[in-house]
Amino acid sequence: MSKSRDHIQKFTGACRVLARRLRLVRINRNFLVFLVFLAVAIIFWFMQALKEDTATQFTYKIHITNVPKEVIFTSEVPKTVTVSVTGRGWNILEYLSKNESDDIYVDFHEVEKSRSKITLDSNLWRRLLIHRLGNNIKFVASNPGTQDVYYSNGKAKRVPVVFDGTITTELQHLLCGIHMKPDSIDIIAPTYMLDSLNEVHTKHMEFKDLADTIHTTMPLHAATGIKVMPDSVNVEICVDLFTEKTVEVPIYCENIPSNKVMRTFPSKAKVTFHVSATLFNDISANDFIVVVDFNDTKDGRQQCTLHLRTQPEGISHVNIIPEKIEYIIEQSF
Repeated sequence: MSKSRDHIQKFTGACRVLARRLRLVRINRNFLVFLVFLAVAIIFWFMQALKEDTATQFTYKIHITNVPKEVIFTSEVPKTVTVSVTGRGWNILEYLSKNESDDIYVDFHEVEKSRSKITLDSNLWRRLLIHRLGNNIKFVASNPGTQDVYYSNGKAKRVPVVFDGTITTELQHLLCGIHMKPDSIDIIAPTYMLDSLNEVHTKHMEFKDLADTIHTTMPLHAATGIKVMPDSVNVEICVDLFTEKTVEVPIYCENIPSNKVMRTFPSKAKVTFHVSATLFNDISANDFIVVVDFNDTKDGRQQCTLHLRTQPEGISHVNIIPEKIEYIIEQSF
């Protein structure tokens, strides 16, 4: 009996809560009427809006079809085009409800071509979409408006890679060399571009206050219409501590007539230079050629200037001591 009494009490409590809520609904009946009229107003406004002209945009994915096997695109092909249109709201809503494909196909053979490029412009998109949009939706513009896509018939050329950058080192350090891998690459481009292209540069980069050898990757700079493979190179910039070294180098005479002998005082010159610690023992006097030019004596000066004709790579701040020397010219028998 006690259990039945508990159930009856719970049921009675629930009924009281329900009655209380129903009274609240009756109290807020005006609010419900307001919501009904608001919904009707929104629907009416929406119906009116659909009757008016409106502007919107559609985005399509671009596919270029029927491309010959030998054709290679050497500039970026746009992935999408955004088309601006106008039309009555009803017509635009109807177009969207058809679940039209968002793909657009461009036949390679039917597009305008000039100097190994195809032109994708508003006229092309208008022509391809006119039937899909129908008579009630007006094509206005496209973004991008006009874009040229370059291509090649498979012709390639191998050219060297040239480093383009600015390098500074810390005090007592020296730039020893720059090595790129690969040091030459293949480029693909229209024929008229290939004929005038003999090298490709890295994009300009700055390397400041280097104190040790570094390894980095540098992208390559290619003009529009040129495809480079690969599009970047691995670069090793060698930096080492430097020291000063001096070597004694014989002085040679050049441009001297066969019936003359030119003697210099002194007969050797000192060459001082900065060299990395790694190359210090590899560089000797044999790597330099110091000369005097017989033609410098024709003006009768008592001294002539020394010239450095040959020097090894990997050194800097080269000086010749002395800069000028005395000489005598004798007749040869």
